[in-house]
Amino acid sequence: MLHEYGGLYADLDMECLKPIDTALNQSDCVVSQEPLEHAEFLAPVGTPLVSNALMACRPGHPFFANVIVRLPSYTGWVTWNSVLWATGPYMLTTVYRHYERGRRRSDADVVTVAAPDVFHPTPDDSMVDYMRRVCLRPDVGTKHRALCQRLTAYDFGRSGGHSTSALTVHHWTHSWVGRRNDPYGLLNDRMKRFDVAELIPRR
Repeated sequence: MLHEYGGLYADLDMECLKPIDTALNQSDCVVSQEPLEHAEFLAPVGTPLVSNALMACRPGHPFFANVIVRLPSYTGWVTWNSVLWATGPYMLTTVYRHYERGRRRSDADVVTVAAPDVFHPTPDDSMVDYMRRVCLRPDVGTKHRALCQRLTAYDFGRSGGHSTSALTVHHWTHSWVGRRNDPYGLLNDRMKRFDVAELIPRR
């Protein structure tokens, strides 16, 4: 859809905090980036960890042509059943790196990877305890210490505060997978539920 028609794609668990026009006007193709904690402690593909949770592009951009061409190569791997590799951020990050290596620097077909705090200001709550345990290992490197300090202070979203640069917040899977997969009760206990019929004006 993005390659054919262009426009904005966002996961349904993305919450808009402010207008995002300014961030999307940086180039003809803008993709979001997952938190650095995810890239350093969880993902095997390094930084930037390009996210498919929010993407905006003009029609016919060659980056998404590359995504379409390379997508079939991510099926049939040992990890074929992992959505992160099949269609998610690991796939998108790998394609982005391949695209950047082949793109001429003078080329206009730039892909802008937004800073993590812009669209993904908080880590996945379900993975914070695991990442904190990693931080307790004696072999944690110097470059990870600042991230470990952030994780130590992180209160599972209860503060409700985000950086001033945050335009959206990603609730990851916790806004739709139900209470069983929301171990900290962060969303299911505080979400306001409503009948979608209330949004449709009556005639």
